[in-house]
Amino acid sequence: MKKALAALALALPLGLAYAQSHTAEAYPETNSKPQAAAEAKKAARPSGVAPIRDGSTAEGQGSGVDTVTSAERVATNRQAQREARPHRETTQGGTPK
Repeated sequence: MKKALAALALALPLGLAYAQSHTAEAYPETNSKPQAAAEAKKAARPSGVAPIRDGSTAEGQGSGVDTVTSAERVATNRQAQREARPHRETTQGGTPK
């Protein structure tokens, strides 16, 4: 019984290590159709460095250039309309009815 248990204890880690050694991440397939399509797409891209839009250019944030989108303009107009409407000031104290 002890020999069988010892053999099982030795065989289990070796079997698990063998089962996990051949993963797609460790050995990616390089001759598949999706891989060939991705390589063709990568080769079709123009060479050079892509521009980074992180705010470091004149059009970016913090450059002093005011770029207001139409959504921001509409939101500002709606906020001004809300503020222009008459509204009641809240009173402190008392029990709500």
